[in-house]
Amino acid sequence: MAEIYQVHLGVLNLGELPSEISEIGDDWETTFKGKRSKIITNLSRVVPDETAYKDVIVNRSNEGYKEFIGTDHPDYNKIMLKRMTKMPARASDYISHRDAAFAEGGDFEAGITENKNAFMNNVKVILRVVGDKDKIWGAVAKLGILLEGKKALFEEKLNSTFDHLITSTELKKFFVYKSFKATCVAIVNEALSYVVYAMDAGYDDTWIETNVANVYNPLLEKLCVSGIINEELAPYDPSTDTGSIIKIDKDATTGRWGVLVREETPA
Repeated sequence: MAEIYQVHLGVLNLGELPSEISEIGDDWETTFKGKRSKIITNLSRVVPDETAYKDVIVNRSNEGYKEFIGTDHPDYNKIMLKRMTKMPARASDYISHRDAAFAEGGDFEAGITENKNAFMNNVKVILRVVGDKDKIWGAVAKLGILLEGKKALFEEKLNSTFDHLITSTELKKFFVYKSFKATCVAIVNEALSYVVYAMDAGYDDTWIETNVANVYNPLLEKLCVSGIINEELAPYDPSTDTGSIIKIDKDATTGRWGVLVREETPA
């Protein structure tokens, strides 16, 4: 077999994200708070008063719950009696608490602000793995171009800090059909996201190898077989670790976890 292409695409470290990403959180907070008036208007239209509360929420909820537990439930009568006596009495509380929650500066807006950090933590993982295809081209975004065999475009996106280009003789389209590429990208995206979460949680390389790489690499190997990969490429042979392969791996040169792609042609 002849190796024609090999590259390792690494994930970004948290400190390597541009400072401008804070704007994403600010936009998210502003956008959701801007929906407050519309939400309370719609809620008030559907449940304008206590009578509507009993019809829309109490009665419909009870009918749905009857179907859920079934009339043969041993405590059916007791459960339904509790619901039918307690829920209507809360109509006034529902109206007042709802209106207060959606008032300007109320619990709805406070909850958005409180959850902003959690939202941004998830965004940062996405940016470190996928990027935004503007300021940041992450491993997964670059992988999509690589698998299409677009050598010139792919290599424009490489960053020597994050990526390690090992062999660059020729790049071929990896899969026979785009659906296989989509499956591969989804698997790698999920795997590398867990890698980043694990790194942030303080897990070492051995733990990541065992609990992430060794779980996802068998899935990727199943895509590197005859009939799925380009017929011009040699399928992967796990007994000799030869052939074309995609796997989650840590690169010794960059010191980064990421995805390794190797293309080999048949002998």
